[in-house]
Amino acid sequence: MKYARLQVDPDDVPDDDRPPQTGHTFNIWYLQWAGGDRSLRNSVKSKYRVNIAEDSGETQAKRGSPICLFFARGCCYKGAKCPYLHRLPKETDNVIPTKDCFGRDKTADYKDDMSGVGSFNKVNRTLFVSGLHVNDDLDEQLSTHFGEFGSVDSIRVLPSKMCAFVRFKFESEAQFAKEAMDCQSLNGNDVLSVRWANEDPNPNAQQSAKRDIENAALETVKKLLKEEPRAKKPKKSAPKTESFKKAVSEEKQDKQLDAVKDSQEVVDEDEQSTLLGSARLAALNRLSSETKGKDSPIRAEIADKENAAQQVSQNTSNAFFAGYGSSEED
Repeated sequence: MKYARLQVDPDDVPDDDRPPQTGHTFNIWYLQWAGGDRSLRNSVKSKYRVNIAEDSGETQAKRGSPICLFFARGCCYKGAKCPYLHRLPKETDNVIPTKDCFGRDKTADYKDDMSGVGSFNKVNRTLFVSGLHVNDDLDEQLSTHFGEFGSVDSIRVLPSKMCAFVRFKFESEAQFAKEAMDCQSLNGNDVLSVRWANEDPNPNAQQSAKRDIENAALETVKKLLKEEPRAKKPKKSAPKTESFKKAVSEEKQDKQLDAVKDSQEVVDEDEQSTLLGSARLAALNRLSSETKGKDSPIRAEIADKENAAQQVSQNTSNAFFAGYGSSEED
C-alpha cells in the first residue's frame, strides 16, 4: 500500500488561499481581487504542480469522500493524514450533479469570466485555455499536459487568438484538469488561464455535443433497466448455521426413535395377545380333556337328583288331583 506524500512543507503554506493581489478589494465569494487590472490576474505562474505518479496514495479519506482540491493544485501539506482523496477522478465515482469532484457546490449560472466551480444546469466537459504561445507542437503539448488528468476527446487550437479548447470524456476529469493546469506553463514561457468553455458555435461541435447527451441518456436508461430485474428478485434466506442443522438432525432422530418404539410396543401387544389367546385355548382344551374322563359319576349324580325331583313333583300332583276328585264325589 502506497501512502500519499507531503506535497509541500507545512511551514511554507500561507495563512489563507488568496491569489496574488491584483486589485484593491478581495471578493470572498468569487475568490478574486476587484478593482485592479484583469490582465494581471494570471500573470504569475504557480509555485506548485501535482505529480500524479508520485503524489497519489492512500489517505484517511472515508468511502465517498471528495478529492482534495489542494492535491490537484499540488500544494497539500497533510499527505497521508488528509481527510480527502489523493487520486484522479474515476468513472465509478458517485457523481452528485450539484457538486464538483472536490465537493464544492455548483451555482445555477456561470460567473461572468467562466471561472469558478461551474453550473449544475449543464454538464460541461470542455475547457477554454488561453495565454498560449503558439508553435508547431502546441497540439502535442496540450495533449501531453492535459492528458495526465483524464481521457482527452478532442483538442481544437485557434492560433490567431492564442487559445484552445480541450474536451474530456468525463466532466469530473475536466474539473480536476481545470484546477491542476490553471496558472501552469507548457513550455516555461507562458502562464495558462483555464476556464469553462461556452457553447461552441460550430454546428458540427453542437451536433456532436447533442449526440453525446443522447448517448449518455441512453446508457442511463439501459443501466436502470438492467438493475430493475435484480431489485424484483426475492431475497435469499440466510444460510443455516451448523448449530441449526445439528438441532434439526437431532429432532429427526428423536422422531424416528419414537416411531420405532411405538411400532415395537404394538408388536409386543400383538405378541402378548397372541400368547394369551394360545394359553387360554390350551387351558380350555386341557379342561375339556380332563372333564371327559371324570364325566360319568358327575352326570350320574346329577341324573339321580333330577329323577328324585321329578318323582316328588309327580307324587304331589297325584295327591292334589286325588283330593280334588274325592271332594266332587261328596
